[in-house]
Amino acid sequence: MNKLPRRDFLTAAAGLAATTFGTVVDAPIAFADCPDPNNPNDPNAITDPDHEIGKPYVGWKEGDFDMHFIHTGVSENCFHILPDGTTILLDCGDHNLKNFGKVSWNHTHKDEAACAPMPDDSRRPGEWVARYISRLLPELKTIDYAIASHFHSDHVGARNFGVGMTSDRDPNYMLGGITQVGEYYRFGKAFDRGYPTYDRPTLYAPGERENLRNFFDYKEKTEGLLREEFIVGALDQIKLVHEPEKYDFHVRNLMKNGVVWGGEGKENIDFFELYPKNKETNNNENTRSMGNLFQYGAFRFYTGGDISGEIFDENGKDVDIEGAVGRVTGSVDVCKTNHHASGGAMRRSFVNAVQARVYITCCWWMGHLNMGTSATMLDESEKGYPGPRVLCPTDPHPMNAEALKDKPWRGKLCERGGHVVVKAYDGGAKYKVYFLTAKDESMNVELVFGPFDSKGAAPQA
Repeated sequence: MNKLPRRDFLTAAAGLAATTFGTVVDAPIAFADCPDPNNPNDPNAITDPDHEIGKPYVGWKEGDFDMHFIHTGVSENCFHILPDGTTILLDCGDHNLKNFGKVSWNHTHKDEAACAPMPDDSRRPGEWVARYISRLLPELKTIDYAIASHFHSDHVGARNFGVGMTSDRDPNYMLGGITQVGEYYRFGKAFDRGYPTYDRPTLYAPGERENLRNFFDYKEKTEGLLREEFIVGALDQIKLVHEPEKYDFHVRNLMKNGVVWGGEGKENIDFFELYPKNKETNNNENTRSMGNLFQYGAFRFYTGGDISGEIFDENGKDVDIEGAVGRVTGSVDVCKTNHHASGGAMRRSFVNAVQARVYITCCWWMGHLNMGTSATMLDESEKGYPGPRVLCPTDPHPMNAEALKDKPWRGKLCERGGHVVVKAYDGGAKYKVYFLTAKDESMNVELVFGPFDSKGAAPQA
């Protein structure tokens, strides 16, 4: 593998951070292809006089809850910094073939429909993600949690798609996505949907599952990684590890392996036990995704991997597992879209239940800005739910421009693209949404929405 040793890598990245975080770059404040932040009649307008556009990202400070959706053009990569400095890597993928960024992940889509690799194709996604993290927290050595929502390569890294890097360790594993980030950082604790028994496999992603399992086995043996079974319905199994008593911050485990939390005082719903025929007929890895609800004071954030797909009852009727997840989640401020908001995901039953103010989609293909799901998320009619909102894809593919031009909801879509960052602050009472450039490593802010009041915040006097 072509990379710097960890010490040199972090020194170089920290040097870049020191340079770019101190540089103000001129940039326009309004874009024709996004809601206008200067228009006071636009519900997504900037209301903070320090709009931060054209400046390097201010970074995290104690008391902030930062959610980073890191755009590589290839995969879904989420890195979160909790108010006390606890860190979470929630998915990091690498699924393209040797013609990185030029050939789509399964040969079924035309080459030009794939998103461009960002910043470029000189490094694999895992290294770009590690470099991004090092600019945020130059002194960081251990990421507290590594979480794999499910075993698809665009979320955990490839095994069988020719990444071409092997760790040559015992047990051996390929380097890509989460496992490549593990070249630069230790992990404190790991969760995946299979541990400890791995008894709910799917046929689709056995290589990715076993590769990640070998990686965790190796880190457990050599670096003291802790592994724990993800318990559906548990509150604060994932928690603040540094100063938990200082902040009103909680994480609820919502689902895993087709088991969905039943709600307070209710039993969980196991869709595969309730409809056992699906054990034989359903090989969709997405239906097994893990998901969580993060709550910081009044602020609520949902993330659920690729939860989507069809589970059928004994009469062949789809029982809508995604809708069940939405109903138990309830209203949120920010929603990371299910399955990249592809067709078939983000059903109206889910969308109308979570009623998000902000939707964020991690893109690696033009279909991740799906016209049907976008219309559903942005629908303020009687079929949808009331209130302003904004849709933030990390890469609004240029091939969608013609299809978008006459959409009535286009004014609620940000077509800027880049790394998307949500910062919740003031104890979770307020939050902002940032777009940072993904074309280079400058962390330059290109657009800001908000600040918004969190839905659960007390009304202002």
